[in-house]
Parts: sequence; C-alpha cells; structure tokens
Amino acid sequence: MLLLSSTFMERRVSTPDSAARTAGVADPISTTGQRLSPSRKQKILSEAMGLVRGPQRAVPLLTTLVGDSLRTRVESKNLYSYVTTHVPTEKALPRVVGWITRAQKSDGGIPAYYSLLTGYSNSYPEVTGYIVPTLYDFSQLTNNSDAKHSAERATRWLLSLQMQNGAFPGGLEHGNASPSVFNTGQILQGLVRAYRETNDADTLLAANGAGNWLAELQQADGSWSGEGAYQGVAHTYYSMVAWALAMLAEVSKTGSHARAAEKNLDWVLPRMQPNGWIEGINLQGYPTFLHFIAYVIQGVLECGILRRNRDAINSAERSAWKLLRKFELKKQLLGAYSGNFESGANFSCLTGNAQMSCVWLRLAEITGDLRFFNAALKMNEMLKELLPARGTNAGGVAGSHPIWEAYQPMRYISWGCKFFADALTLELRMKRVLEASTCAS
Repeated sequence: MLLLSSTFMERRVSTPDSAARTAGVADPISTTGQRLSPSRKQKILSEAMGLVRGPQRAVPLLTTLVGDSLRTRVESKNLYSYVTTHVPTEKALPRVVGWITRAQKSDGGIPAYYSLLTGYSNSYPEVTGYIVPTLYDFSQLTNNSDAKHSAERATRWLLSLQMQNGAFPGGLEHGNASPSVFNTGQILQGLVRAYRETNDADTLLAANGAGNWLAELQQADGSWSGEGAYQGVAHTYYSMVAWALAMLAEVSKTGSHARAAEKNLDWVLPRMQPNGWIEGINLQGYPTFLHFIAYVIQGVLECGILRRNRDAINSAERSAWKLLRKFELKKQLLGAYSGNFESGANFSCLTGNAQMSCVWLRLAEITGDLRFFNAALKMNEMLKELLPARGTNAGGVAGSHPIWEAYQPMRYISWGCKFFADALTLELRMKRVLEASTCAS
C-alpha cells in the first residue's frame, strides 16, 4: 500500500498516504528527527481533532497506547518465544479477514485504515484491488461464501472507477482523480483474479484496458516515471506492477503485457545488489520502510515465477535471505533501513513483516528450503500475538509496533490485514502439503 503518492497509497510511507506519518501529535519533530513542515503540523492537528468529534474513541486509544507500552517493556528478546503457538492460525486468519469484511462499505469499497483518532478513512481503490485475491483465497481455503461475495462487491466497485484510458485513479475515493501507475497495477491484480473466478467478459475487458495503459506508459528502459508515477520518478517497488502484468499475460495471452513485465524486471534486477540491498526505491523525503523493500522482493519473486526468470527468483531469494538472517539474529526486522541494511529505525513495520513472511513461504514452496518456512512461522506467531482480541479493531493489523511509531501511526491498516491474511493462508496451505507428504510416506 502506498498512501504516499499522488495516489493515496503511494503516500503511505508517512503512509501508503499523505497523512500517513502523523506521529507525535504534540511534537513538532517527527520520529525520523526532521522538523515538521507547517502542512504536516496542520495534518497532525486535524487528525488529533478527531477525538473532539469522536470522544468515544478516547478509551480505545488509551487502552492501545498503554498495551503497546507495556508490551515493549516486558516482551522477550529471545526469538524462540515465537516457537510456541498461542493463537492457532486457523483462528487468527478468520479474525484478520473479519476486520477487512467489517470495514468494507456497502458499495464494495474498502477503507485504507481505521484511525484511533478519526475513525475509518474513505475507501481506497488500490488496496481494495489487491484485497480481492486475498478474499478469494480465504473463501476457497475455508469454504466461506461471505468472503467470496465481498470480493465480488469489491470488483464491481472497482469497475465503476476505471477511466476511459484504462487507468485507475490514485488516492482515496473522492480525492485525487489523476491516473496512477502503481494503483492501476494493484487493482489489476484484483481484476485478473476476479476474471479467473467468474469468467466475466467485462472484467477481462477492464483488465486488458488497464494492462494496455500500463504497457503504453512504460519507459523504454522498462521503468515507469513521469506521468502517473509517484513523485514523477522511477521506483523499483513498481516490480509489483510487473507482477500484475505477468498475471494478466497468463489470461490475456497478449505479448505486450508479458514484454512489459519482463522489461521492468530487466530494469529492477541490476538495482538488487549482491549483498541483498535494493537501490532505486526512490521515495524522496521518506525513510526506506521495510514495506517498500518487501514490495520489491515480492514483486520480483512472483513476476519471476510467472515468467520463469531464474535470475529474478535468485535475486529475490538473496535479499529475502539477508532479511531472514537479520530476523533470526535480532528477533525483529527494523521498520526502516538505511543503505546496505547497515542501520535503520528501531520499530516494527508490521505490514513489511507480513510481506516478508509471504516471501519466505513462497520461497519455501519453490525451493523446498524449510529454513524459510521456519522463519515465516516465527514471524506469523509474533504478528498473531499483536492482533487485538476485541473491539472495533479485533483482528486488525496496526501500521507500526508500537502503534505510535513512524509508519502509519495510530492506525490499523487494511493492507496490513491483506498481507497478514496472505501469510496465514500460505502457512496453512504449506502445512497441509507437508502433512499430506508425511502421510504418503
């Protein structure tokens, strides 16, 4: 999710949105040590005023702040505290998906977040798009028809937003109406999956329109910059767009879609260093959050699998292994990293954690290396322990741990739930495969 950009999600570093980093409500200095601009101060004050309009949120806010404060003081620093299962995955997964379906609006749109200060945001097209595959996966795994219906409603809402040129707008509903490369790519994931599930001709037509626009707008070197790109520059985390195009190519059988996916891989791979570090994320004015590092790795891995690109898979594995070793040695991944993973911000970006669990599980599936599986299980246990058990945000995934930290502070975010639901689904799927293999032998 990228609420950072002209597309709300791409502004997400402070979010994937412009309000994303409203940490330190009374402090003019941000958590990254930079003095806040007048516009940032205004946003912080505006969000804090949400408590005046909704005083009923004060008690849940204080409860969450106290709970996170206590947890950070007493939690074990031994990674093996995550070896024992306290919350069964079979119970945690429906809770996480339940947060998404409760948040979904009557027209099918899904909000970007629930703020402890202001409540639910407007619907967010980008996240609604890539939540569609998550809902279908959950429905198939658990035979849950409600999740399937939620996916269908989300798809209908998305189809109503498509522009004449095939693109989708950035930002939140009723916000920025400019076309967005990244958001169009993430919505494309949902359209392709919806077509696979329904065989609906209109959905395929919309998906092809989005794919054609992305392919036409792509630069000769394989990147996306200028019109439709966040801050107008190229980003390696647009590998997620390449993944969507590779998905589309599987159903459209259109050469331009496949070529666009492969061209972007060709641009991204030289920026993945031998030590695992990734250049070219290019978020000006923001730290390099784990969320965006994980985006690059996940997009490269999944696109590489679909396009049978061994170099892409190897590059993703190298970066994933670097982060796995850091997790095993430190019991955490940092919320943001500096060059070459040498330093970073000492908090947890929970969405990035969930994404890395997804990456490790996929690598375990395709390589058979159970060290990836083992790390993902530990990460999932850690994330499950942080899920609220009751209230509006039962099953929700916060932006940061502690919740007041730099990534989407004071918010439970829909894309965090999406990636964690994906991780739990992959965990259960792989466990079933391993159990079947054990029984067969």
